[in-house]
Amino acid sequence: MGLLDPDRLFPIEPGARGLARFLYETVRGLPIISPHGHTDPRWYAENAPFPDPAQLFVVPDHYVFRMLCSQGVPLAALGVPRSDGGPTETDGRKIWHRFAENYHLLRGTPSRLWLDHTFETVFGLDRRLSAGTADHYYDTIAECLARPEFRPRALFERFGIEAISTTDGALDDLRWHAAIRDSGWPGRVVPAYRPDAVVDPDFEGFAGNLDRLGEITGCDTGTWAGYLEAHRARR
Repeated sequence: MGLLDPDRLFPIEPGARGLARFLYETVRGLPIISPHGHTDPRWYAENAPFPDPAQLFVVPDHYVFRMLCSQGVPLAALGVPRSDGGPTETDGRKIWHRFAENYHLLRGTPSRLWLDHTFETVFGLDRRLSAGTADHYYDTIAECLARPEFRPRALFERFGIEAISTTDGALDDLRWHAAIRDSGWPGRVVPAYRPDAVVDPDFEGFAGNLDRLGEITGCDTGTWAGYLEAHRARR
């Protein structure tokens, strides 16, 4: 039995479900245009192999580690870097085992939905992730990640992505986007403006960020008109 119900997310009422299936089939093969893709432009610029399974699925995913932390799993045990630079777990397999042992806590969440989808459709795994299957999962995913067809650009093409937007701050130098452009690779990865650091007064370093925004744009961010013009320039 696979991990996925083919009718997941469809309505329970038979007539509506049938219509949903029909509508889905008319679009499922179309190219993907993603206005908010959770991807790092550096992936596509360098096209290096993804790291181990834990570094790909657990350590950087705040939706996963915050949920597990809320249920008593220490962030350090999941390899999440500490703000004070203190020690955290670095062994990918140990991190993965802790993740697998607590995977049931993600039941009913969007994270569980997309993780199961990824495990089955990308890596061919059809047994539920648990403490008992942790090593099987880890070894299968690690073996796949070492192959050329699982590098970022290959997956971009395999998934049928026409265009994807990354989230980039107002102060970002966009060097990875420049590297993608200069590489000659035809994949379309575009920046999307995420100005949190210069619109939220509670953001750490907010005042300094405004000064930096002014330096980058040549606008006087000490005035309202100049502040708005700086946003226009960066956007």
